[in-house]
Amino acid sequence: MLKAEVKNEYRSGGSVLHRGVSSGFQQYDNVQRQAQWSLSAKTPKIEGLLQTSGEAKYVNDLPVFPGELYAVLVLGTKVHAEVSSFDTTEAMQIPGVVAFYTAKDIPGSNDFMPIKTDFSPNVEEVLCGGRILFHGQPVGLLVANTFDIAQRAASKILIIYSNESSDSIFPTVKDVDDAQCDDRVSCIDYGFTGPTYSEHTNITGNHITGTYESGGQYHYTMETQTCVCLPLEDGMEVHTATQAITQTQIAIAQMLGVPESSLNVSVRRVGGSYGGKASRAVQIACACALACQLTKRPVRLVLTMESNMVAIGKRNGVISRYSTDVTGDGQILRLRNEFLHDAGSNTNEAPDWMRGYYGNCYINDAWSVVTKTARTDSASNTWCRAPGSTEAYAMIETIVEHIAFVTRCDPLEVRLTNMPHDSPMRSLMQSFRIDTEYDGRRSEIDRFNLEHRWRKRGIAIVPMKYPVAYFGTLHALVSIYHTDGSVAITHGGIEMGQGINTRAVQVAAKVLGIPVEKIAIKPSCNLTASNDFCTQASITSEAVAHSVLIACETLLKRIEPIKQRNPEASWEQLTQLCHQHGVDLCATALYNGVQLPSYNVWALSCAELELDVLTGNVSLRRVDILEDAGQTLNPEIEIGQIEGAFMMGVGLYLTEALVYDRTTGALLTNRSWNYRPPGAKDVPVDFRIRLLQNTINPTGVQRSKATGEPAVNMAVVVLFALRQAINAARLDAGMPSEWIPLGAPSTPDRILEHCASSPNQYLIH
Repeated sequence: MLKAEVKNEYRSGGSVLHRGVSSGFQQYDNVQRQAQWSLSAKTPKIEGLLQTSGEAKYVNDLPVFPGELYAVLVLGTKVHAEVSSFDTTEAMQIPGVVAFYTAKDIPGSNDFMPIKTDFSPNVEEVLCGGRILFHGQPVGLLVANTFDIAQRAASKILIIYSNESSDSIFPTVKDVDDAQCDDRVSCIDYGFTGPTYSEHTNITGNHITGTYESGGQYHYTMETQTCVCLPLEDGMEVHTATQAITQTQIAIAQMLGVPESSLNVSVRRVGGSYGGKASRAVQIACACALACQLTKRPVRLVLTMESNMVAIGKRNGVISRYSTDVTGDGQILRLRNEFLHDAGSNTNEAPDWMRGYYGNCYINDAWSVVTKTARTDSASNTWCRAPGSTEAYAMIETIVEHIAFVTRCDPLEVRLTNMPHDSPMRSLMQSFRIDTEYDGRRSEIDRFNLEHRWRKRGIAIVPMKYPVAYFGTLHALVSIYHTDGSVAITHGGIEMGQGINTRAVQVAAKVLGIPVEKIAIKPSCNLTASNDFCTQASITSEAVAHSVLIACETLLKRIEPIKQRNPEASWEQLTQLCHQHGVDLCATALYNGVQLPSYNVWALSCAELELDVLTGNVSLRRVDILEDAGQTLNPEIEIGQIEGAFMMGVGLYLTEALVYDRTTGALLTNRSWNYRPPGAKDVPVDFRIRLLQNTINPTGVQRSKATGEPAVNMAVVVLFALRQAINAARLDAGMPSEWIPLGAPSTPDRILEHCASSPNQYLIH
């Protein structure tokens, strides 16, 4: 045994990163809450107990139907090759295999993106009938009597390719950028140029250039893409895990060549989505409906996790190159940011609304943002929680951090220097700085870093101004049952964990003046919610609440004459009297986003972390978030949304790496063994959430504000705290002080590349 004295600052190298037990703190305005709520008692998420006990029903919980078949997608694997034919001999000889279908069996339109818009103008095939665009593209559909037989038989389908290409494969935007493949790049303009920006200027000061890179992110949901279809005497019943009932209905109808009215599309709830079950779920529903139509039997299509990860698009990756001229105190005189988005194999769903997020809280008159999109050899990328805005905030806040590093200014002072003088963020940031004890903690971190060679800490604060705009239309139907006065609601929104049904119930309870226990939520369907928009952009909870509010107010107006004649009647007696007098106790209402003004969500986040310099592992010691949720109906649900959204951002920036085989284009991190979303030990040890006090949203629905997406953007703060820790490690390693271009994800292996540790530094004294 080596008996030697270990120098104090080296002792940290002999132990693993210690992590305490997690704790949380939540603060909100309770007086405001009681004035707003229908009841002063807490209203937990109405499905919460059912979900935690396993009693809540999802699509795949539907019982097996008589004669039911199981479908599985057959995936193409040779990128750039043409699908010539299929050898199904071995697969069809397996007992229990019923049929195999290809694009040639589709009677109508082979396109699951039937609604053409400026940002989604292109055809996307349900089943590829020609050239393979990416490794894992669905090319066929096998149907069998059981799930296991279908999976086994699908692996026996031999795809015959022709016109195989030797062209290079570029699975990511970085591959395209490194190879300078200009033919894959298109200019989809969702940038902007400020009124005082000039390409030619004689600015004197600091000139700063840099890059920011972010990879994609998988929609890591508990429920994969799922659909069950049943033939009916007059059409088809479709149970699908989707955010977009209307688009699903249209796509299936056009694919099968049947009237939209012949399809009954229903969604009870979705087991998580984050945008991945918006347009992408439509493809799965179309494939399932095709098999149901051709076999005339019930069909269930549930993707395995591996198939889900390779066949379905993800968050857009991005590469940003920026240059800026600033004064000595960090004021931006001129800024240009040109970035390249990863579209995947198709340029549909380019985030053309991004221009509203670039500026964040800052004066952007002298900025120019140039946007381009790269077509890559991976599944067509799609919406992923806070799409577009996540990249926008990460890019501009990285630039601000770079400015602070070069000018040797405090990052918070640089941010204040570039804010408008009348910005609400000025006072919010100063108060947040005090509340989080930022300055004192930063001094303590400096002392800690001096005393520990193999442990380093960092702290950072990031502000956010998140604009929210309403759009689309959405129905709600409220029915009162006259005998016992109970109420049922169905609406066009999709419950996928965000508590949309709870908000609907609370609004109805408040307006009607009845307990929430008397109200039930029924599944969403295309009969009562026809032509409704996709559940997205964090506005659907408010949209549903608005529709329910209007419907309930309509019912109250009908009930009012009866109530005036019977002022002492109970609610149950009142509903019985209304029925006796022929009062219609069923009302529908339509939310119209055009009629509602936009607003801003103001928020700040502070993260303190500790880095193990020898392993690259990171522990979030403390995270503080302050967010303006308006006058929320249910602060517990909003806080849950904020916590979950922030942790999804932590996954993007620290843990979730998509790795591709550059030779074949195959996704190598295609299951939970090798793709790592945040776990229990990635949650901050000390997690503090505070909703802004004494605030309302006078133009919002019930004076509340959206919370589902903004906190994802604030998670970029962990990168900035991490950079401080890495810089401290590099200083001890004798490296020069230079800007470290951290990107997403900064996994342990990538962190270690920056720390500059070497064996000759592994000392005990």
